[in-house]
Amino acid sequence: MADIDFYADTVLRHRVLDIPLGSPPSVWEERLGTDFLDDLKKGRMRRDYGLVELTFAKKGEKWESVTASLQIHRLEGGGEGLVPSQLEYSFGQFTQSVLFGAFIEALRSRGVDLEEVSGAPTKGFSQFRAQGSQTSVYVRTTEPGEKPEGGTLWSIVLPYSAP
Repeated sequence: MADIDFYADTVLRHRVLDIPLGSPPSVWEERLGTDFLDDLKKGRMRRDYGLVELTFAKKGEKWESVTASLQIHRLEGGGEGLVPSQLEYSFGQFTQSVLFGAFIEALRSRGVDLEEVSGAPTKGFSQFRAQGSQTSVYVRTTEPGEKPEGGTLWSIVLPYSAP
C-alpha cells in the first residue's frame, strides 16, 4: 500500500489506523508510538506526531480525542521523523506531496466523492468534504484560478461527532 491509500482510507473510514475519535491517548500511543509532543492548555491537549496531529478534551478525569488531522504539507521539506514508524511500516515511504487529482481518483476507486465547500477558507486554498461526512480535505492551489485538481493535498481533518 502507498501513502495515498492511507489518506484515502482515513477519509473513507473516518479513522486514523482504525482508531476511532473518542479514544484516549493510550490507544493512540499503542498504534503510533511515543515520539510526540504534547501541548496542554485549559482542559485541552494537542498531541503532535508530525504528520498526525490530535486534539484531546478532558471529560471528567479522562482524556478523549476530539479531532485528528493529517498535516500532509509538513512532509514537503522532507524532514526526518515526521511520519510515525507504524505508518511507514504499513504504507511504505511517504512522498513529499500528493496531487489532489490523484487523491480524488483514489477516493473514487473506493466509491467516495468529495464536494467542494463554497467560500474558500483562505486565498490559495480550497476545502472539500467527503459526502455524508464532516471530514474536511484542504487543497493548496498555486495559481489564482487554478482548478483544485492541479493543486496539492494540504491536510485532512476529522472532527469528532458523538455517537
